[in-house]
Amino acid sequence: MDKLIKSAFLKRKGKFSPDTDSYRIFDGIGDGLKNAFIDNFSGNWLVSYNEKIPFVNFDDALPKKSIWIKELKHEGKTSPKCIFGDPISSNFVINENKVLFEIDFSAGYSQGLFLDQRDNRSRIMKTSKGKMVLNCFSYTCGFSVAAALGGAKSTTSIDLSRSYLDWGKRNFLLNNINISDHFFCRGDVFRWLNQFKQKDRSFDTVILDPPSFSRDGKKGSFSVVNDYTHLIELAVKLVNPSGWVLACTNHRKLKSEDFINSITLGVNSAKRKILDMYSMPMPFDFSGENYLKSIWVQIS
Repeated sequence: MDKLIKSAFLKRKGKFSPDTDSYRIFDGIGDGLKNAFIDNFSGNWLVSYNEKIPFVNFDDALPKKSIWIKELKHEGKTSPKCIFGDPISSNFVINENKVLFEIDFSAGYSQGLFLDQRDNRSRIMKTSKGKMVLNCFSYTCGFSVAAALGGAKSTTSIDLSRSYLDWGKRNFLLNNINISDHFFCRGDVFRWLNQFKQKDRSFDTVILDPPSFSRDGKKGSFSVVNDYTHLIELAVKLVNPSGWVLACTNHRKLKSEDFINSITLGVNSAKRKILDMYSMPMPFDFSGENYLKSIWVQIS
């Protein structure tokens, strides 16, 4: 196994500028082993696996500060365990395209940033100058921070979790961004979208990257398969002419054509039209399963 890991590491080495210190080192079947993954967060390796871990010895020649192990079937319930390095240093800062993000391996469900969205965050940063950006299901506000650094006029981040929004604010402050022109809305995305419509608020860019399934206590639940069309409909009603929606899902069982169809139905239901649509491929270091579907949609 050491040979497979070393080969995958060397394949990626040198492909990133010094401005990015976090990326996927080993991506399952794409690098020769199904259900095993290694993400490098500024030298701290997060090893995820679905079955009995097939390797515990790592080539000492490969640079790393620490190694953390996470069993995917327990994801959301337990935090990774440190098997190498300092277990106290679970909280640190990474660099992605000159953007700083706080990472915390002790946070349980996720460490604070999804590396597979790196290229979409980069595009948001490049296209947000002077724009009003709405980031739904914002988590720790990675897209919002990228938009702000790209010169966005304002960003609005929505999430059910107050702690994630507070984490997002820390990400803004890490990058020396004044949050006075940036808004953080706690609660259900559907309710906020309806409220924004009632108040005639509009945006130039709307980002939709929901979990495949979520539940808001006793108030209801969200499913990508059942509810994405309605989500698109509500979001598109807020988009300024020639504005964009970034529609994403990591639902592995949902086919790309079905996802695109749900987007098209949502736009039609909103009585708007699609000017342009294209799919963003996954970053090159994610060489295994093509699970993340990212569709950029321009609205007339």
